[in-house]
Amino acid sequence: MGYTIYVAIAYKDLFDDYESVDIKELIKDIPTKNSLQILGYFMAQLHSKEREKDLQLEFLKMWLARLPAKIKVKVDEFIIGVKTKNSKYSFLDNVSILILVEKIIANENDLDIVNDLTPEQELQLFKAYLICCQEWIDKQWTSFNIKEIKGELDLIQILLPSQLPYQEIQELKDFRIQFIKAIYFFKFCEHHPEFKEYLKIFLKEYKLSSWHDYLKNLLSLYVRKFEELKTPSVINIPDEFPEVINFLNDLSIDMSKYEDKIDFLNLREKPIYKMDENNFVFLNLNFLVDKIYQGIQFDIAKVLLKNSATYKEKTIGSTGVFMGIFGNEFPENGLFYRIMNFAFEKTGYVRFEGDSMKKYISAEPDYYMRDKGKIYLFEFKNVYLAADIKHCYDLEKIKAELFKKFVENQQGKPKGISQLINSIDSIRKGGFEKFDSFDYQNVIIYPIIVYVDFSFNIAGVNYMLNKEFKRLLEQKSFQYLKDVENLTMIDLDSFIKFQDLYKDKRLKLNNCLNEYFDTLTNPKDIFDRIGTFNTFIHYKTSKMNYNSPLMLMEELGKIFPEE
Repeated sequence: MGYTIYVAIAYKDLFDDYESVDIKELIKDIPTKNSLQILGYFMAQLHSKEREKDLQLEFLKMWLARLPAKIKVKVDEFIIGVKTKNSKYSFLDNVSILILVEKIIANENDLDIVNDLTPEQELQLFKAYLICCQEWIDKQWTSFNIKEIKGELDLIQILLPSQLPYQEIQELKDFRIQFIKAIYFFKFCEHHPEFKEYLKIFLKEYKLSSWHDYLKNLLSLYVRKFEELKTPSVINIPDEFPEVINFLNDLSIDMSKYEDKIDFLNLREKPIYKMDENNFVFLNLNFLVDKIYQGIQFDIAKVLLKNSATYKEKTIGSTGVFMGIFGNEFPENGLFYRIMNFAFEKTGYVRFEGDSMKKYISAEPDYYMRDKGKIYLFEFKNVYLAADIKHCYDLEKIKAELFKKFVENQQGKPKGISQLINSIDSIRKGGFEKFDSFDYQNVIIYPIIVYVDFSFNIAGVNYMLNKEFKRLLEQKSFQYLKDVENLTMIDLDSFIKFQDLYKDKRLKLNNCLNEYFDTLTNPKDIFDRIGTFNTFIHYKTSKMNYNSPLMLMEELGKIFPEE
């Protein structure tokens, strides 16, 4: 599949006063609302097309239009100098823009918004952006301290610490997947005894007849005509949609409490800047996409607290309490199981959910499938990397945290791959015959961890965990070790996105896994050898005629019935 390096221009490439320039002085005379509108506009375009070369050049032309000629010459020289076979020029990126957004918010002014910035103000904003590019490049550079890449671990030592802090920001987050999760949640509410009551309270509070009406109003924020260079950053919500205004108000920055935090935690929590009572600036659409599914949870929590709702006869006393209830009840039972059952219902495979296996064995996986002599063992992990680990730029610390979440925690409790090994041990000892009568002596076992944190999509994570998995397997001295395949890490979102392809057998899981394993043994490309299943499956499906999951289209049909 190959690789591409994106080279960004930074302040030192054009100016020689980096050590003395003061970014606060550069932005103090530019109206904050104008600055955020401009940056929000660019990030709205980047949301889906950050890596398009022509679009990046178009951005650059737009910004350089009224800047001094000598700057344009220097930029042209830089672009010519960085062009190689495997490298591309990149002017704007989400991380650098977000760094600047934080600085602008931290130094907010009350200057009146203007129709157009002056050429001097445009130059000052351009310089401020390049300073933020320089900061981001300098942080990444700390990982590039290996003189020669001799093997996979050398490459991982460069890529993983440098990409982990902001990889999820650089990649497109598909709002359709978040809406599907929201649909699964509301359908779960309809059939869960206590959540059914929560849904009634929620709909009554907002005077809505169904959850479809709620999603219809949220869809107005996302389903817009995305035309190149025309995606708006500001959205106007009329007064007749109070639930949408309330949703946006809840996600708008509280300037009285704002402070810079690692991993843009404040912007993740509040990714909107409120211009006035009806107009809002989207500061980062990836963060906003996250809030579709998360925002519904918090919205319901707020309503339940207001109405003194109960769980198992105890009053829900805080948002944190509700989120704990949500985490225990929904992600595995209401989301993971339902996605897997839907995606593989037509395969004819033998399938068992974790709860149904508990009465037979103690080392049950979260999900089990058998296709004749091929067994798929799944562990579902609803875990996330903390911000301080993502930003430590230290491979050993990152590896230690990964092992706590996917091998064994601080208390010595088996996690992830250790649980899979226990399940494999139980298979070899005949435990699984109690619920699935089959001759397990010659089966091929595919161990799989399904995760939810986008951070685990980075190259190197699966490689290191598979290496540890193989080591622990050898320690167990299993018979038929050769019939246990590599550990595979699969993003839950990819099962959601491609659920129809699995259901219609256009994708067959064993074929996908075996093809992925083939890429991991590519002798010519070290990048392939540490690659992820997420990258592989998106590359494979890019050649198929497939768009949105049918579930989404069917639900949209209910939300927007033909008149």
